[in-house]
Amino acid sequence: MTVFFLLLIVAAVAAWLLRPPTHRQSIGEDEAVDDVDALEAAEREVRDLDVHATPEDAKEDIPDWGPGAPR
Repeated sequence: MTVFFLLLIVAAVAAWLLRPPTHRQSIGEDEAVDDVDALEAAEREVRDLDVHATPEDAKEDIPDWGPGAPR
């Protein structure tokens, strides 16, 4: 019985290692970004966020939506 489980584990690991590669969508270094200004603005906005901020701490001009937002 132990040999059966050992062979089963070896077969599962082999199948996992020999599986066909998945196609991940990523942007390469040579691909251009369409809207660089919007990307930089989004990076600045995220960079300025406080790590410990809560939805109650948000500014009034920001729409109140998302997980944890009061209804």
